[in-house]
Amino acid sequence: MADTKEGLMRREDIAATLRPFDQASPLAGPAYRDAAILEAEFDRIFLEMWLCVGHQDAVRHAGDFVMREIGGESVLVVRDRDGSLGAFYNVCRHRGTRLIDDSAGGGIDCIRCPYHGWSYGLDGGLIAAPLMDGVSGFDKADYPLRAIRCDTWEGFVFVNFEAGAAPLGEYLADFPDVSRFAMADMRLGAMHEYEIAANWKLVCENYGECYHCPSNHPQLNPISNFQSGGDSVEGSSFCGGPMRLNEGCVTMTMDGQTKRDPIAGLPPEDLRQVHYFNIYPAFLLSLHPDYVLTHTIWPLAADRSFIRCEWLFTAEAVARDDFDPSDAVDFWHLTNEQDWAICERAQKGVRSRAYVPGRYQGLEETIYFFDNWYLRAMEAALSGMEPALAGEVGVSSHDAAGAVPRAAAPVAAATTSDDGGA
Repeated sequence: MADTKEGLMRREDIAATLRPFDQASPLAGPAYRDAAILEAEFDRIFLEMWLCVGHQDAVRHAGDFVMREIGGESVLVVRDRDGSLGAFYNVCRHRGTRLIDDSAGGGIDCIRCPYHGWSYGLDGGLIAAPLMDGVSGFDKADYPLRAIRCDTWEGFVFVNFEAGAAPLGEYLADFPDVSRFAMADMRLGAMHEYEIAANWKLVCENYGECYHCPSNHPQLNPISNFQSGGDSVEGSSFCGGPMRLNEGCVTMTMDGQTKRDPIAGLPPEDLRQVHYFNIYPAFLLSLHPDYVLTHTIWPLAADRSFIRCEWLFTAEAVARDDFDPSDAVDFWHLTNEQDWAICERAQKGVRSRAYVPGRYQGLEETIYFFDNWYLRAMEAALSGMEPALAGEVGVSSHDAAGAVPRAAAPVAAATTSDDGGA
C-alpha cells in the first residue's frame, strides 16, 4: 500500500500549482523558506541530477581544476595530463580531510592533503602516503579518490553524484539543437560571483519571466521589449525560449551595439533574438548573437544562494588586441544586481504567514513550467505520497512520472519570458 504520511507542504497548495496554467497559482511559501524542504531538495534534486559546474575553458590545461560545493558535498573537476576530465569527492581517503578550498586553479601536479600529506595524481590515484609502507596490507592502489560521474555537453562540464542516473546525453536528449553557437570552442571572458539572501528557486523563477522588467530594469526594455516573446517551450530537462532585440539593436549591451562580430554561421533569425533557457535544476543559459551568458545557482540555505555568472566569447574575439567584454559584462552585472535586490525583497515577503500565492500572469508561463517540474521532482517528499498517488494531489496537465512528453521545440521558438539576469 502506498505511503500517505504527512508531507512537507499542504497537498492543496501542491494541487493549486499543478492545475492547468490558466487556473494555477505559484508555489506556496514553505517551498522558499523551509530548511527541511531544502534538505529534501539536496537529496532528490541536487545530489541526483546532472549539475553544470562551468565551461570547459576553466579546465583547459593539465592541472587546471574547479571545485564546487552542494548539499554538504564538495567535488573537484580536474584536467589530467592525457587531456581527460575527472571528477572526485574533495575528500582525502586517509581521514576525510578537505583537500582543496579554492573554487578554481591551475598548474597543479598533484592533489595533496594538507593534513598528513597523502597525495593523489590528476587521475585521482593515490601516489604518495608518507610512512604507510609499514602498515600491514596497505596498498596505495586501494585508496584512489572517490570518483563522481563527469561528462560534457556543448563545452559545459556536468557532474552527477548519483551513480545510477541516466547518462547526460539521455538527460538532455530533447533539448533544442544549439550546436550552431559552437559553445565548445568559446573562451571565458569574464566572471562574477554573488551571494544573495534569497532561495534558489526565486532566482530561477525571476530568470524565467520579464513581467518584472519594466519596473526593475529600465536599461533592458529599450534593447529588448519585455513583451517581445511568444510561446514558451519546455522539455523534460529544461524550459525557456527567446526574446527579440528591438529594431536597430544587435546585442544586449547598454546601447544595444558592440564592436564584436556575431558568432560565425548563425542564421539571420538568431541575430535578431536572444535565447534563454533554464536547464534543470539551476543552469541558466543565455545565447546572444555575439556571446553566451551563464548563471549557475548553488543553494547555501533556504534563504541564501551563491551564483556564479560567466560570459563566454568566441576565441577569435578574445584573441583580438582590442578585446573588451565590458559592454556585455556591465549590462548584465547591472541587471543581475537589480534582480538580486528584487529576489531578496521577494524572500522577505514569502517568509510571512500572510503570504498566499495569487495567480500566474500570462508572461509567467515559463515559471509555471519550472514550478511544475519542481513539484514532480519533489512529489513524494512534499506531499507525503508516493508518485502513484500523484493524481490525488491534482496532477492534470503533466505526466505524473515526471517527464513532460513534448517534442523538442526548435530553439527559434518564441517565449514570453526571460530577462536572462536571473
